[in-house]
Amino acid sequence: MADPGIAQALAGKIRKRLERLLHREDHHAHQWVVEVDPLTLPLDDSGQVLLNEHVAMLREKFGWDYIIYLTDIPQYRHEQPVSRIISRAYGAATLVVPSLGFALPRNVSTVVMEVLRELSGMEPQLTPPSRLARTLSVRGSIQEPQTDGQSGDRYESIRGLRGRIFLVSGMVRSNRPWRLVPRLSSALAGAAATGAFGVFYTSIWSMADYLSSLRLAFITLVSILVLSLWLLFHNRLWENPHGQRRKERAVLYNVATVLTLIIAAAAMYCLLFLALLLGSLVVIDHEFLAFQLDHPVSPSEYVNLAWLAASLGTLGGAIGSSFDEVASVQQATFSQREYERRYLRLQSEESDDPETKNL
Repeated sequence: MADPGIAQALAGKIRKRLERLLHREDHHAHQWVVEVDPLTLPLDDSGQVLLNEHVAMLREKFGWDYIIYLTDIPQYRHEQPVSRIISRAYGAATLVVPSLGFALPRNVSTVVMEVLRELSGMEPQLTPPSRLARTLSVRGSIQEPQTDGQSGDRYESIRGLRGRIFLVSGMVRSNRPWRLVPRLSSALAGAAATGAFGVFYTSIWSMADYLSSLRLAFITLVSILVLSLWLLFHNRLWENPHGQRRKERAVLYNVATVLTLIIAAAAMYCLLFLALLLGSLVVIDHEFLAFQLDHPVSPSEYVNLAWLAASLGTLGGAIGSSFDEVASVQQATFSQREYERRYLRLQSEESDDPETKNL
């Protein structure tokens, strides 16, 4: 099972490879069939997925022997972020895709095979980790105590700063920042209008010619940062989670959101720069530009002009983004499951608000 988006795409890519690996490692003792279903499970009040509660229903409905759920929602157990939750008693496991960083299909299939070996009791491929691998490890194992004669779930926690960096990078990838750019239609329109004004305004020509590359780069960074912060606060994307480890979760969630917005803003900037560069090359004659600047021109003058105009346009795009629908920007910023989690949290906060209750 896989959440829609990156998790579902990865599940589809690794299905055939998993079947080959299973047939080879099981020495053809069983006929393994790997099925992929884009089925999502409901989230609890804290935004977590409790797979074990649904295993009986899923096994009766689909007839699966083992159930592995690929999710893009960070999971916490015992106040620790975890990368996988394995329940041998239920023959099920949850794999947190963002914990794998950029999660290449080959890496995901390797992790799923490790989980399947543990669930099915197949002999694990014991390859002792090297000293470097032990040093770079970001996982630690937690075993729950037995209950009702059954062994408890086993968790692999995410340890240290390096593990958190992997998790945040995976969360950003699951958010797919490139989806946000088409949703910012008003921001793009405002940026294009402001940038075009800069291209055809002779004072901007002189300023772009005078400024150093270092100063132009600084202006670029400021414009991208301003647009990102505007999107963050205007669209209410900043989160203040409640419950356990709320400070850590606030850092993880908000860092992932900020990075998603910065990547989207940078992508919009690059598109705007290319459009303005092409427009300036087509419209502005080089002799006329040389006359205005009072010196011979080369392609670098056109690049500097588009560079400064794109920065000014990006600042104008921040104002234009105010006209984009907040809900549309929120949905485009996050993965589907992350959007659902945040929506549930907002609903919970509104239901607890006494003023909302009075309404």
